[in-house]
Amino acid sequence: MYKYRVETLPLAEDDIIQNTDYIAFDKKSPETALALARGFRKEIASLANSPQRHERDEDQELANYGVRKHYYKNYKIYYLIDEQERAVYILRLLHMLVDSRALLLRIFQD
Repeated sequence: MYKYRVETLPLAEDDIIQNTDYIAFDKKSPETALALARGFRKEIASLANSPQRHERDEDQELANYGVRKHYYKNYKIYYLIDEQERAVYILRLLHMLVDSRALLLRIFQD
């Protein structure tokens, strides 16, 4: 089975850092933050195999762009699949309580 190349874009890398820093420093739980960072990386890597298994976003505009989401704990990992390049692009990693629509649409409008 041919795998997809997975690339985490800069905004998503920033999301990982911000989410784990918040837990490590604001919540004073560095062990939990480290486990979360490892979990994010593992879930992202898992998208190399059958990234189509996760649904497109329920927002029709985002779905039209091809945005898919994968749930991990209290977070959503948003990504695109490029079938021609056999690549998965990780767009954002956002907490479920964040209004993600505007943040994601900004990616396509810039």
